[in-house]
Amino acid sequence: MNQPALLALLAGVVRAVLGSQAREVLSNFVEAIMSYLYSVLAQVGDKEAFSEASQSWVGGNLEKLGVRSYSATEIVMGGEMAGMVVIGFEYDSVDAAMAGQAGFYQDSQLVGMMQDTQVQVNRRILFQVQSERGERRGQYGTILYMAGRPLDDATMESNMDHNWSHMQDGANGLTWLTSIAAGPAPFNGTAVTWTDSLDDLMTASNKLFADPKTMQIMTDSGAQVLGRVIGRNML
Repeated sequence: MNQPALLALLAGVVRAVLGSQAREVLSNFVEAIMSYLYSVLAQVGDKEAFSEASQSWVGGNLEKLGVRSYSATEIVMGGEMAGMVVIGFEYDSVDAAMAGQAGFYQDSQLVGMMQDTQVQVNRRILFQVQSERGERRGQYGTILYMAGRPLDDATMESNMDHNWSHMQDGANGLTWLTSIAAGPAPFNGTAVTWTDSLDDLMTASNKLFADPKTMQIMTDSGAQVLGRVIGRNML
């Protein structure tokens, strides 16, 4: 069982068994296993060569820099962002993410790959992986850019239970990322999904937003949807 699925299972057990004490226990549990995602938005000139390198040797180099997981998604539908690539590096801590970013540019192979595939970094953001359901797998990925008040871990877990009750009908996985360092961006969080059918995903998403409970959750947290991009996962 992967970490997101294990987290969801244990969170449910905690809530069911401990009742009123669940909030504090669940918050401590989530904090103990949280991770951070260093995200890059980049132009990639040779996407085929970038994907081939990423699927062969790049992962081994990144693992030595403390990377827990590595992903890349080409944005296909996304306004001015179309054609760009979102690259994610997951770490155990903020310190590890900062050290990993510095170490990346000390690795001549990684720097050479960036040069050979014409990678130009446009934006870097550090996120906290605050909550997850399902698995990070699928042919396609979407990112929903959100604004609203920050939520404590227990409230986020409860909201994700509701969101996943709808989204699991069209998505393989759902991840909530809370911005830690994004500059003066209008969004402070993103909802990321993985799917093998965008039609199924959109049907599930429409049902989610049509649910009155969803509207109440968004009102309570001041949440606003700012935009969506759809991409093709490269790894």
